[in-house]
Amino acid sequence: MGQERKGRMSGLPLIPTAPRHPRRRRPAAPPAAPPAPTVAQPDLFATATTGRPHALTYLDVAGLGLTVVPVRTLRPDDGPDGYLYHITTAAGMDMLRARGTLLFSPRAPLALTERPGVLPWLANMMEVMESDCEAGHRADSPVVFRVKRFVIDRLLEHDPDRTREYGVSFFLLTGLARQE
Repeated sequence: MGQERKGRMSGLPLIPTAPRHPRRRRPAAPPAAPPAPTVAQPDLFATATTGRPHALTYLDVAGLGLTVVPVRTLRPDDGPDGYLYHITTAAGMDMLRARGTLLFSPRAPLALTERPGVLPWLANMMEVMESDCEAGHRADSPVVFRVKRFVIDRLLEHDPDRTREYGVSFFLLTGLARQE
């Protein structure tokens, strides 16, 4: 048996092995150091909320307590109450109800007034719209709605131009929160 193994072993082909050469290593270059910053970069997350005020672009109609006010219920001697009023057209009111939100922006703010300012504002609008109303355009007829003042009080800015024109406080709903 010992002979058989030798014979079998001697019959196997010899596989030449490649001579081992040591690998040549390139000299390691020292890692390049990043240039030292001249000014430290500010933490963008720390200043994101303090740099500019938060701006809203719309409010939910249900949350505002938006309701249509019949013009017959308004009197010239009414004083301010807990609401602010806006006058729009019937078409504008229908669109507002269908959308379910009141849209505004700092570039196109919504004008609002206290109760004593509604009738002078409405009278001025009626003068301008007189020819349309005579033609019977329902979509162009004015509609007065009110919103709860305490909900939007921090998002209002005074409108000095209309206040001076009508002699009653007017506000602009810009969506930018006032800093107290």
